[in-house]
Amino acid sequence: MSDTSIFDATVPTDGTLANAHERILRMKRAGVFENITGDINNLKPVPSGITQARENYGQKGRTASRKQGDNWVVTFDVEVVRDSTGEIAQDWLIALLGIANANGVANLNDFQWFDALSPSVPAHQGSFSVHAEDTSVGFADKASYSFTLTSDGVVDDITSPIAGTGAPIIESVVGSPNPAATGKNVVVRGYNLGAITAATIGGTAATSITPIDGRTVVLEVPVGAAGTAQVLLTNALGVSAGFPYVRGA
Repeated sequence: MSDTSIFDATVPTDGTLANAHERILRMKRAGVFENITGDINNLKPVPSGITQARENYGQKGRTASRKQGDNWVVTFDVEVVRDSTGEIAQDWLIALLGIANANGVANLNDFQWFDALSPSVPAHQGSFSVHAEDTSVGFADKASYSFTLTSDGVVDDITSPIAGTGAPIIESVVGSPNPAATGKNVVVRGYNLGAITAATIGGTAATSITPIDGRTVVLEVPVGAAGTAQVLLTNALGVSAGFPYVRGA
């Protein structure tokens, strides 16, 4: 009689199915990696192994190879968002289109990608050449672009940006309106934001702190001068790294 115990004990793994949008893509701008995932679709990082042929006595004349690393191609699509004047509202997209239109080293930019929820999934970072294709084909179609990033040199394995002590991690700061001035709100997104005990903008305590969930908190901008201000968040486990935000007066 056959043993069916292995089959009988096979059950789906408990939990929630992972979604593709739970991967994060960051683009480096002004020395800081900025999360651009909210505006992109079909993010697909594809490695191709770099191998080195080898032969030794133990292989008995058979061919063999060892993987030395990976080349990477990362593709994604973007739908264009315009403001009330008709200008593209995604300033990172304007910057990326400029890079794609450039030549030589000006066509390169640093990117990193990682799992949004699990720090144990491998994370990667490297320099990439940027190619953009305008995929808008009809008058009634949404304006859109398709991007291809091709690795330039070594793409490093990095510690996931969401790994750490449990202290807050800031991914983005967006004002409403933008830039936000005194008395207006900024929406801060990132990780470990569910129990913020203190927040400062440009060294001054935020007028109010409104937690939304573990990934989002809203701050009221305190009195201060217009210009670049570091946003810092604190919880019981530590203080975030400063995130630069250009505020209004």
